[in-house]
Amino acid sequence: MSAASEEVVTTPRMPGWMIAKPGEELGIERLRLRLAAYIYGNILVLAAIVVATGKSIVGGEAALLVGTTAITTYVAHILAHTVGQQLGRERHAHRPHVRHEMRDALPILVSGVVPAVILLIATLDIVPTQLAQLVAAVWVVGRIALIGFLVERLSGRRPTWRTLSGGLSLAIACAVVVVLKVLFAH
Repeated sequence: MSAASEEVVTTPRMPGWMIAKPGEELGIERLRLRLAAYIYGNILVLAAIVVATGKSIVGGEAALLVGTTAITTYVAHILAHTVGQQLGRERHAHRPHVRHEMRDALPILVSGVVPAVILLIATLDIVPTQLAQLVAAVWVVGRIALIGFLVERLSGRRPTWRTLSGGLSLAIACAVVVVLKVLFAH
C-alpha cells in the first residue's frame, strides 16, 4: 500500500473527564453517567453565577459560591449514589462502585473551576464585575451548547447542523431551568 493511500487513524481529543484511566474499562453506561454529571454540574454552576451581584463578585463571595456549589453538589451526588449502590447487594459489595462514582462524578466538580477563576479575577479589579459574570455565564452556556459535538463523536457519528441546533436547544432548556431555580429556590 502506498503512503498516499494510507489513512491515518487518530483518536479524537477528549476532555479529561471522559477518558478512562490506564487499565480501566469505560463502557457506555459510565460515559453516560459522566455526561449526565457534566450537564448537571454546569446547570447548578450557572445558577450560582446568575445570582451573583456586583458586591458579591468584588468581595469574592461569588467565586466562593460557584466553587462550593460544585464541591457540595459533587459530594451530595456521591453520597446519593453510595446509598443507591447498596440496593440488592451484599454488605460492602458496593464499595468498588463508589470509587467509580467518585471518578464518574468529576465533571460536576470540574464544571465550577473556570467560572470560579473568572469571578475570582474580578476581585482584583482587572475586569468589571458585570463582564466577569457575563463571561463566566457564557463559558458555562457554551459548554452546554457544544456538548452535542462530543456526543456525536463518542457515538461515532459526524456532527451536523442538527447537532448545533440541538446543543443550542439544550442550552436554552438549561437556562430555563436556571431561571426557574433562581426564581423559586433562591
